[in-house]
Amino acid sequence: MLIDKLQFETDNANHGLTQARGFAWFTKIGLMFEYQVSDTVFEVMKTDLQELFVPFEQIKEIKWKKSWFTGGIVYIKLNSLKELDQVPFLEETELCLELDRKEKTEGKEFAVNAALQLAHFRLEELDKL
Repeated sequence: MLIDKLQFETDNANHGLTQARGFAWFTKIGLMFEYQVSDTVFEVMKTDLQELFVPFEQIKEIKWKKSWFTGGIVYIKLNSLKELDQVPFLEETELCLELDRKEKTEGKEFAVNAALQLAHFRLEELDKL
């Protein structure tokens, strides 16, 4: 079964004072994100819906890592930070998508399928040379 969209929630945005919630999905040429940022205390203040596209040219690796308290974390290691400085779930050089426990299986599957799509994209780029 192919996961259409992966739901994520990241509390690390803005030193723990805000959280980003949204969806991630992959296309043939990159990853798409739509998310909203809200405060963690009352969840009253919310930003407008944000959209972000990260082309596979900017992505070095995609992997899922086990977590004791959540459904794991999908790490998207980048090789360029161009136009990503305002993304709330950017930690140094990685996009970190924390998952709820019920999203554990979907998170693993998403990471594997997105990594396969990344590899397929790279093979197609090599064929163009």
